[in-house]
Amino acid sequence: MQAHALLSIDREQLRPFFERVPELFEAHHGHEGQDPEGYQELLYRVYRPYTNRMFDMIDEWMGHGHRSWHSDVEREVLLMLYAIRYPDTLLLESLSDEVYLDIRRISGYLHFMKHTYTIWDEDTRKGLARLGIKIPNTDRADPFIYGAYISAIELLKELAPYHSFMEHDVPRQRLFQAALAGYGREG
Repeated sequence: MQAHALLSIDREQLRPFFERVPELFEAHHGHEGQDPEGYQELLYRVYRPYTNRMFDMIDEWMGHGHRSWHSDVEREVLLMLYAIRYPDTLLLESLSDEVYLDIRRISGYLHFMKHTYTIWDEDTRKGLARLGIKIPNTDRADPFIYGAYISAIELLKELAPYHSFMEHDVPRQRLFQAALAGYGREG
């Protein structure tokens, strides 16, 4: 069902969004509440081998509370992060229930540790809906829903005209995710 929705996308409906990507990105990413300097610094402070401190830095930037995971759960997440390859999301299904419940946290780890995965955000989901791409709401790190989310953003990147891309030191996934979040807040 999701594949059909992506295949039947109305390119004319995308045009107003594509024309505003740089503006929408700056409005969302540059917003004080997004801590753009902290985001960009964090991109370079997270590297292999991953540590618990890196999880803490990501959690802090995203505004999450302290994790109360046991060491075996942290090891499970680390192993998943080392093994997963973009755009694969099926490994999320292997996570224990303690971790499986938080799509925002897991998507943040994937984004900062891989730079290819997109951060899950409700405003971004609403922006996709405004473009005719309906992604179900969830709090769980569901591999199929999250996979559809990142696939939809990847499709938009593929369809975007050259003027939607701007020179910036953030990954393109963040550029489009932030622009979609700004677009979603407007509607």
